[in-house]
Amino acid sequence: MPTFAERMGLRASRTIVQSESLDEETRTALWNMLVILQEVFDAQLRGYHDSGPTHDELLTSMWVNHFKRPRDEQPHRVATWNLIKKEILEGEWVDALEVLERTSKVLARADEERGEDSSGAFTDALNDRFEQYLVGYRFIGNEITPIDSSAEADSVDTALADAASIAGARHSLERAVELLADRQNPDYPNSVKESISAVEAVTKKITGEGTLGAGLKKLQGAGVNIHPALKEGWLKIYGWTSDENGVRHGAIDAASVDQTMAKYMLVSCSAFVSYLIDEGRKSGLV
Repeated sequence: MPTFAERMGLRASRTIVQSESLDEETRTALWNMLVILQEVFDAQLRGYHDSGPTHDELLTSMWVNHFKRPRDEQPHRVATWNLIKKEILEGEWVDALEVLERTSKVLARADEERGEDSSGAFTDALNDRFEQYLVGYRFIGNEITPIDSSAEADSVDTALADAASIAGARHSLERAVELLADRQNPDYPNSVKESISAVEAVTKKITGEGTLGAGLKKLQGAGVNIHPALKEGWLKIYGWTSDENGVRHGAIDAASVDQTMAKYMLVSCSAFVSYLIDEGRKSGLV
């Protein structure tokens, strides 16, 4: 949201997405989110409920897995937090994001044990900061993914929730996110493959057909109303991924399917997954 000075034209608003760097103002905002987390830990230790194991698990994970240091040399909490602060404020931008992602995953593991959702609150707050400072990434679940629109990230998150009862679809979407989010070795062709496989899993659930092409053609007969033009569009997309030169046959390599295409397919397939599941529920098929 623009500030008063930006709305009045007295200060230039941000226009360039930060995809391979983080400026000082952004880094400070991200570090402040970790300061808030420390305050939560401190409040819990003062008596609300013991967060010691979670707090220590986070710092140990940072020390051993992020900084790659000997476990028996880990310093006290303040010293470890100072290292994390330096990484966020001065380290490589990718390392700063790694710290945030690792934090969310440690919180998620603790949430599973306690039946809480602190990791969700943490990633939602970070996504707000990413949006505010035009960072070209969003958390989807606990993975930082190269998607620079909160609406797009919400679309994927919604599809993951909608597909909870369709294991194949949810697994494919999760895998598509993982392959796209891997900053060391992204696999864009297979991310596209998993995205379209998620749609295929939903049509199989609705129609019983094993392929997306056959399933799309039988949606109407199964009781799911879909506009002919929309069906035809998805048949063509499926044809692109499935013919002898398609992604699903391994004929399209990383030079042909880039991050932009993988993002487009993930978001588009996620939206279509949610649409099909919603229509299937109306017909009592899902």
